[in-house]
Amino acid sequence: MGKSEIIAGLDMGSGRVTCVIAERDDEHNKLRVLAGATVPCKGLKGGVVVNIEEAARAVEHVMDAAESKANEVVGEVYLGVRGAHIQAFDSKGAYNIARTDKEITGEDVANVIETAKAFQLSPDREILHVIPQGYSLDRQRGVPNPVGMEGALLEVGVHIITAASPAISNLFKSVHKAGFRVVAPVYTLLAVGELIVSEEEKELGCILIDAGGQTTSIGIYSEGSIHFSREIPLGGDSITRDIAYGLGTTIAAAQEIKEKHGAVLSKIIEEESPLTITKLDGRTKKEVKPRELLDFIQPRAEETFEKISQAIQTSSYQDLPGGAILTGGAALLRGMPEAAEVMLDLSQSRLGLPAQELLQCPEEYMTQPYVGAVALVCYPYLKNWTADVSVPARGGAMEKKFWRWFKDLF
Repeated sequence: MGKSEIIAGLDMGSGRVTCVIAERDDEHNKLRVLAGATVPCKGLKGGVVVNIEEAARAVEHVMDAAESKANEVVGEVYLGVRGAHIQAFDSKGAYNIARTDKEITGEDVANVIETAKAFQLSPDREILHVIPQGYSLDRQRGVPNPVGMEGALLEVGVHIITAASPAISNLFKSVHKAGFRVVAPVYTLLAVGELIVSEEEKELGCILIDAGGQTTSIGIYSEGSIHFSREIPLGGDSITRDIAYGLGTTIAAAQEIKEKHGAVLSKIIEEESPLTITKLDGRTKKEVKPRELLDFIQPRAEETFEKISQAIQTSSYQDLPGGAILTGGAALLRGMPEAAEVMLDLSQSRLGLPAQELLQCPEEYMTQPYVGAVALVCYPYLKNWTADVSVPARGGAMEKKFWRWFKDLF
């Protein structure tokens, strides 16, 4: 039996780098997650590299930790990208079938998608993904796959994800400097959507909210495909800072208080026994009731949901019977799904969990901060759209393998 295929996903998020390594099991048609690791990174801010040396060091540390746990050597990764530099829009294309034989081929589909990309793109931006939303054949809409059908006019609607070229280059440089190559850059929101949003939710119409530390990514699905996406430069770190400033404690202490005792809605706070916190001087103690934390958490949560609501209103998809699917570290605050329903006027919401039909995954990697990286290793097998950008091979893999072989030898 040949060696199993090893896949690695590297999620470079809001001030944190996370890696998951998985093995493809062709016999059972599953991906088996072998190991994962996550480290904070001062070289990243909102998904953008602000210090290449720090970012490369974090990538090397997290990859080494994951490789050691998995007992595997990885040379290449699927790179998850996010941040305010990501922009998206819809486009349409049309292609005339001039042949006597009017049967639609895969080449015709590729050609019509190319016509949808016939627009002027700024020199400092590049296309990450072109996602077909649906086809029309001789003006008949709602054709999911036109290959094999006959017609004279093929049309397509697509969702195009673009990124700032310098931001992508700096991410690539950080990964390369750590000794790895990038198979492809992937907008993390898209990969997560393929993993945790059901086909029924996509068909009905729903919103995916990936609430990270420094950014919140949203994607609106309708009629089975993504139709709107946006990055909001606001995340859970804002709540942490507000708690730290308001209580006069450290960021680390504020983060722990938020995770253990924080809530978005007053009605779900039951315990009233006070919390003892340590002030910045490291000596002074102060007692705080859990309900008092609402003064710091609620305003930021409301601000975030207000920005999400504004984004929904600018789209053409205000009716979302499938509700909201929440993921990301900030989504774990108690009451976030309920708050999403109230503040976005939705009929339902839920926390997103990875679909397990494809996965054999230890419980610890089914939760934050690993969901994005797990989605990235599933990305090549789950996506039902075409990522048309071919990323050139970047060095690092052979050097890494040689160095690991050298260390093992001696």
